Amino acid sequence: MKTLQDVFGGPSSNGFGSASFVVPAATEAQLDALALARYQDFVGAAWSKRGDAWRSGFHEVYRRPAAGDGGIEAALHAVADPAVRGVAGGVIDDHEDPAGARAAMVGVFDAPDVRALRIYALGDGEAMSGIEVAALRDSGEAVFLLVLLD
Repeated sequence: MKTLQDVFGGPSSNGFGSASFVVPAATEAQLDALALARYQDFVGAAWSKRGDAWRSGFHEVYRRPAAGDGGIEAALHAVADPAVRGVAGGVIDDHEDPAGARAAMVGVFDAPDVRALRIYALGDGEAMSGIEVAALRDSGEAVFLLVLLD
């Protein structure tokens, strides 16, 4: 997790760029609600001004099958939603340190104890778009990575 935070940043409410969050105790049934709450945390004060616009951009675009699918990089490239495909594919490929971004994401999201992985679309329906990757570990820890760009 430290590597993920070093590469993408820790918890933030600046609403632009990237940030990662950890929730120490979660269930798979809570993952969607927790992802939405981390998105709201990340957008920060701007959420209160245009909450409906931010909320309308939030929806699941990928769910890892129980048998797996080749890892987080394949999952990012498998996002079919055209509105977020570029952001999802670019999280690693367009990062200033692609090798570091790949290693950080693989270390967290492809760990053997990850039992659920989802990717959500983010955005305000106008200038901002992005993704959120959410993973639930066997321990109950949930990890969230958000990337929001204009």
